[in-house]
Amino acid sequence: MAEGSGTTPYFTKHLFRAGLQCPTKLFYKARGYPEDRSALPFLRHAGYNKELLQSLARSIYPGGKHVNGNSIEDSAARTREYFDANEVVLFDVVFTYRQMMAKLPLVVKNGRRLTVYQVQTKAFSSRKHQLVDHKGNIPKKWRKYLLGFAYQLYILKKSYPGCSVLPLLVLPDKSGCAQTDGLPALLEPFANPGTTPPAVPEANQQLLAKLDASEPVRRIWDDPGFAEEHLPKPTFSQSLEYLREIYLREQKVGPDVGYKCRNCEFHIGETQQSEGARSGFEECWGPKEPGEAGEDPDHVFKLMGPGNRQLMDREIFYQRDIDNGDIHSVPSIAGGEGRITETMRRALQIHKTASTEVPGEIMRAPLRKELRRWEYPIHFLDFEAGNYAVPVRGGRPPYHLVVFQFSCHTLWKDGGWQHHQWIDSPDNGYPNYELIRRLMEIPHINKGTIVQYSNFERNALKIIRRELRDEAEMIPDSPRLLQWIEEIIRRNDSNHPPSPYLADLSRLVKNFYYNSEMENSLSIKDVLQSVMTKSDYLAQTYSRPYNSENFDDIIWWQPDSSGKAKNPYTILQESGSEVVRRGTEAMYIYGKLIAGNMSKKEKSAHRKSLLRYCELDTLAMLMIYQHWKQTLNQLY
Repeated sequence: MAEGSGTTPYFTKHLFRAGLQCPTKLFYKARGYPEDRSALPFLRHAGYNKELLQSLARSIYPGGKHVNGNSIEDSAARTREYFDANEVVLFDVVFTYRQMMAKLPLVVKNGRRLTVYQVQTKAFSSRKHQLVDHKGNIPKKWRKYLLGFAYQLYILKKSYPGCSVLPLLVLPDKSGCAQTDGLPALLEPFANPGTTPPAVPEANQQLLAKLDASEPVRRIWDDPGFAEEHLPKPTFSQSLEYLREIYLREQKVGPDVGYKCRNCEFHIGETQQSEGARSGFEECWGPKEPGEAGEDPDHVFKLMGPGNRQLMDREIFYQRDIDNGDIHSVPSIAGGEGRITETMRRALQIHKTASTEVPGEIMRAPLRKELRRWEYPIHFLDFEAGNYAVPVRGGRPPYHLVVFQFSCHTLWKDGGWQHHQWIDSPDNGYPNYELIRRLMEIPHINKGTIVQYSNFERNALKIIRRELRDEAEMIPDSPRLLQWIEEIIRRNDSNHPPSPYLADLSRLVKNFYYNSEMENSLSIKDVLQSVMTKSDYLAQTYSRPYNSENFDDIIWWQPDSSGKAKNPYTILQESGSEVVRRGTEAMYIYGKLIAGNMSKKEKSAHRKSLLRYCELDTLAMLMIYQHWKQTLNQLY
């Protein structure tokens, strides 16, 4: 169903940008085709950041009025009423023109002069970035935002042709710093529309780059060279009319498929398709599928790593069409001794698609060598962190990292383990510093081996070290905290003796481990499921109830419909209504905790979901290690 209000569909900025990417998308959007659900956490987090920035931009206009219509038509009518005033400041302003709609977060009207604000979340540095380069061209990183703004301003100008307009593109400025602690909470991003803008010190406006977009917008509207390179028709207005008609008439433009389709939002997952959802991606690619009707060959987009663009340049779209002479053979991979490269993993995927037998499991010698170096106790450690457009502490720029949680499974030599955890709460003070204090309380954390999945934890500790150095005089226990951080981050990874180690489990997976259940992802969630399917030891161990502070009698090894191990992150999702499934969701949930006006019950549910998710991350590392250790003990 087309976007709109009531029975009237409207063309919007988002549809315009989608149509510029691929006109065929407008048919799928008009008909209400489902979009990939995996993108939702990223969209929610981006939306949260935009709400923060909009609230900050509005905070210097305490007398601003919200346009709170019940529909697009009602909001546009209210905007027209407010515009009868000579001077007015409006929030969430709506303009319509020929079934096209523009919504702008902030407009300041002073007679016939309008100052129009468009807020985006892309980080900008006023010290080194410009909206146009020295040749007058619009850099690619800003183009889509300026195209969207040009659309909004076009609708506004058609609605009020006699007004002069100063368009300001508002972006988070990495050159600025917050001047107030706890700014996200003060900005009340989840407040009801119509709420008076929050009162925050005006000095915090330095977090916002307010950029005059007049020249790049003029070029988008009027430059034939820009239109020829970036628009479907010779002029902006013709391109807009063309895309508008496609959407409102629900016309399906023949798809121009290619490498650009790799991130198509209509490329839905198998789960959604199994629920009966129609895949726009499959409809676009369907006519190019080889073989008999109904056949579903694996697309090259399912291959991991780089190389897909080169395949498509040769018009190779499906794995079955790749010549075996162009890839590693199975024996050469299975009998190798060095790293398992991405090209080898791609080759194994291609061989599997062709029903060629591949090794059930590969464990290279360096994996065995490094695991022997790990000393007990082994601490499997995971942080959850967020980067927000408006930082939580004064003196920090936009998107400064804040670590709000950790989980640690400590494994002892006798096979026993303990779980330790911490999550930020309002009485903790600054989370990054409290994190270190709580980490230091983990029993024997300074002994044995600390294991992370990727180098994120080490890098986060380096960021916190830099903060503590800068604020040493303000933090009484900074010498103690800094000494502990130094001791941890000076540790080598386990490929470089001597011990003690801060080891990276993901590096070991990537370089030295493979099993035949692995596909195109080496994320811990997907690796865990493949390992659990392969491991009799894990099947036996985790078919029994697991108990901890966050879980009561949960069974982590459960068969799916094909008899393989169900992904524990799916089991987590099925175990409760408030569930975090990935790190981006954790960022969004924590953002709600620090800035949302919610009940104690809601806060408790969110905290519980964060604790459960983070615990499963470190349990996943423990499980992978247990399988490796058990397998190697049997082989050697």
